[in-house]
Amino acid sequence: MSLEFAASEALRHIALDEGIKSYVLQHPPMYQTLLQAATRFIGGETLVQCVDTAKSLNQQGFAVTIDFMGESTRDAVMAEQATQEFLNVVQAIATHKLDASVSLDLSHIGMVIDAELGYDNACTLAEAARQNDLEVMISMEGTDRTDLILHIHQRLCERFDNIGMTLQAYLYRTPDDLERVLERPGKIRLVKGAYEATQTLARSRGADLDLAYHQLMQILLRRGHLCSIATHDLSLLKDAHNFIQEHKLDKEKIEFEMLKGVTPERLKTMSEDGYRTRVYLPYGREWHLYLCNRLAEYPPNLYQAIVDVVKVAH
Repeated sequence: MSLEFAASEALRHIALDEGIKSYVLQHPPMYQTLLQAATRFIGGETLVQCVDTAKSLNQQGFAVTIDFMGESTRDAVMAEQATQEFLNVVQAIATHKLDASVSLDLSHIGMVIDAELGYDNACTLAEAARQNDLEVMISMEGTDRTDLILHIHQRLCERFDNIGMTLQAYLYRTPDDLERVLERPGKIRLVKGAYEATQTLARSRGADLDLAYHQLMQILLRRGHLCSIATHDLSLLKDAHNFIQEHKLDKEKIEFEMLKGVTPERLKTMSEDGYRTRVYLPYGREWHLYLCNRLAEYPPNLYQAIVDVVKVAH
């Protein structure tokens, strides 16, 4: 096991440790220090802060997709509160005329409590978004939820045409899932996949995963379906650009999406090449898990986090 891999795994375990999370939340100096590192990757702790960040990104030529951070809500009241916050996001996008969509985890709005509760709350959001001509992008979660998420997405697509779906290239099942989702309306967002999964279900990071993403990306681009190529991988970005140019594909149906604060120069390059670009912009107080995952996924982010903290300290 490499030191880099071991560090990534350690950060993921820290992210899931409720004791560490509780300690951070209850100790203001520690909280504020880590928040400075998180600020690079999030839109803020409040919707007001996130709107300001979204405006700035829009002015730079990037669309955004706003996500109120959280998942695995196991209390119906909290699920309703999360749903209301997402409705506030829809209203804020409309009020401020942002170039933005909404992203969410179905488990954040009640899916793990009861599938019908998650579906009903998703319908409420989908209708509000439709009335404001906005898109809702459903994120993918752990492998134990894949079937349910895809089923709820299918039901939503029977009523709405503004519901996108995220697919994870690292799952062996994704080629079959892609064929089914291609028959539905709504954008398809292709990511590599970040959740822990057994080797029987998913590929590890590396050449095999890169090849799988490459193959799925070409299928998606060739079919002319609305899509979001969501990767920071420079080689895959070049492959996508070359494929689009070679086959003279319609750029209006293609966008490139990246996480806020991670290799922003690459997204800027795609924008300068004439592509629609989007920044994933999460906000909220549940940034502890998100920060640790960003540091785990790309070790240089850890070095940048240290620099960000030291800058503020001085």
